[in-house]
Amino acid sequence: MTIISSHSRKIFVAVIIALVLSAIGCSTTPRYQRIPAEAIPESIEPPPDQLLRFETPVALTETFWKDDTLFLTYSHDRRDYFGRVSADDQVNLSIHQEWFPVYQINPLADNAYREAVTEAEPVRYLDRHHWETLIQRIEDALVDRIRPGTGILINIRDEELFFYRRRDGSPAECRLMEKPADVQLVENHRLEVMTDGLFLFLTAYLEEIGTPDLYLVMETGETGPYARPFVFVDRNEHQFHFISLEPYTFGSMPSMPVTTTGKAGWHFVRSYFFELFNRPVSSLSRLGLFLYDTAWDATRGIWISTFRFPDVEDDEIPTLYQGGSMDREQWEELLDRIVGADTRTSGRIELLIGGDQFFPRMVDAIIGAEQSIKMRTYIFDRDDYAVRLADLLKKQSQEINVQVMLDGLGTLMAQNKAAGSMPPDHQAPLGITLYLTDRSKVRLVSLTNPWFAGDHTKTTIIDSRKAFIGGMNIGREYRWEWHDLMMVVDGPVVSVIDREFDKTWAHGQVLGDLVFSGYMLANPPKPQTPRGYPIRVLRTLPYDSQVYRSQLHAIRQAKGYIFIENAYFSDVTIIHELVKARLRGVDVRVIIPMEGNHGIMNASNVTAANTLLQYGVRVFTYPGMSHVKAAVYDGWACLGSANFDKLSFRVNKEMNLGSSDPGFVQDLLDSVFEPDFEAAVELEQPLPTGWNNTIATIIASQL
Repeated sequence: MTIISSHSRKIFVAVIIALVLSAIGCSTTPRYQRIPAEAIPESIEPPPDQLLRFETPVALTETFWKDDTLFLTYSHDRRDYFGRVSADDQVNLSIHQEWFPVYQINPLADNAYREAVTEAEPVRYLDRHHWETLIQRIEDALVDRIRPGTGILINIRDEELFFYRRRDGSPAECRLMEKPADVQLVENHRLEVMTDGLFLFLTAYLEEIGTPDLYLVMETGETGPYARPFVFVDRNEHQFHFISLEPYTFGSMPSMPVTTTGKAGWHFVRSYFFELFNRPVSSLSRLGLFLYDTAWDATRGIWISTFRFPDVEDDEIPTLYQGGSMDREQWEELLDRIVGADTRTSGRIELLIGGDQFFPRMVDAIIGAEQSIKMRTYIFDRDDYAVRLADLLKKQSQEINVQVMLDGLGTLMAQNKAAGSMPPDHQAPLGITLYLTDRSKVRLVSLTNPWFAGDHTKTTIIDSRKAFIGGMNIGREYRWEWHDLMMVVDGPVVSVIDREFDKTWAHGQVLGDLVFSGYMLANPPKPQTPRGYPIRVLRTLPYDSQVYRSQLHAIRQAKGYIFIENAYFSDVTIIHELVKARLRGVDVRVIIPMEGNHGIMNASNVTAANTLLQYGVRVFTYPGMSHVKAAVYDGWACLGSANFDKLSFRVNKEMNLGSSDPGFVQDLLDSVFEPDFEAAVELEQPLPTGWNNTIATIIASQL
């Protein structure tokens, strides 16, 4: 049912996984080819799986409108291309539901195009100079309203443009990661959602140049992967429609496979041989726990599938319970008994939804850090965005303490794949660990993975006063492509997250068991003065599954509703408890991604979705890849890094935050669940399944 996205330590679980992957067709290679212009004959329509990608701007030469279809001729390197775009038969190709829609050009042969545009109405087109002028005017208007020492970020496609005023009031611009430390980021905008602002400036500009047309096409000048070289403007309907030469396809492309074998071999030696001498107690205890968990999970899964589900097969699905929700005070008291009162702390949480909200805030905090930066991540990739962030950390390390702690296998396996949207001119370093420490003062720990245990936690702590926590790793997918969720927190909760970092850092040193014991003796927990509202820090450790136990009991206690959004759904006990909750009248809704980033989990999720749907659970498929890990149970929220699978519940190190604060919970419902329910497609019928889903479910239950 579920595997962790880039959580590729699963490759070490068994060689059979690789065999099954190939058998059930779990390839994640993009379905396009980049082909040079000369590869397409002038009079032959290109095959649909061969999509053009240009590295320099293309130019429009004519555009027509006929029968609700736009016809275009565009040229590149003195060669003409022909195509059509129809709103009737094209789906929105944008991976971001709130952005302007993106439509793909259907290529046409010359003769087919000429026949199609007979009696068609010409449509005015404007070259990219006009689009650039329009964008520049919007940028100027935004900068005009800011004070000296502040700046505005404008996200355009996968660019971060920072416009600011120096202390003397003079305007300037740069990339966000190059912004001065004494300039504060005060506004963050995404061009692709600024419909009203764009139309306001567009109307004034078109009047200025004497263009009254209701329909027109503008060149944007975009090039490279998934470029949108044109935008169709419908002034009558107040809409912008980007036009692309290729659809966005989820997945990744092979990258640097030659070096992977050696790195993987060295990591295996570190994790399974050196670990026995370096951290003998931890290594042996993890082996015992892994064997116990594997046997227990397999037995329990068979028991539930064989005996528990048949018990409820004939139960009638009841109407929703109307008697209210569980008592939150009683629930918090129960949680004290389930996970311990020492999980309680306090503070304030702000949700950061998507890469546009999270990464600029984190970058701004990193640049403004005065004493320390502590970053803990499962994956630190080596794509263009990750390398730029690494450069920023290296720069900051010259002035302040910078510590980076990453999961060795998670980062290693992620670096063997490159995002399909990677700029073609990016030269990735051989390894991010060496890159981070080369000519810098960055202190780095690459954690080992004995017996499949990984560190899946994602936190960044600034000056021990502010912390970012959630589900996002460091890489292009998280910044630009996936739907994901992070939080920024302040108050006493930061000291708890900070202490967890220091404990794991100590354990990651040479003779880590001894260093960890020394740290714990020398640094007992300090009493806290409550500030903000109650928050719990819930962890998964090899010997303590707080994240799992708290949510399992929340499902059992819920009376009114259970909302869950997660990409990996393979724990059979959780699925069974959700079914039982629905059969006692609870409104149970689950959001899973339509296109996950791992083939086994995609196939396993189908089985989970069908099972839940069979018993009345409402299942929604989010378009594209949602990496969000959040849940609300009758007014108690739990969110962070943990998936709904064995690794996150019982093997990995994970960290979630839980809270019953009404304001925070309502913010989560309003900002995440309600928009995602609206953007997702609700399943009305079971999805098709085959033997591959059965095999994937068996494998996923152990991942």
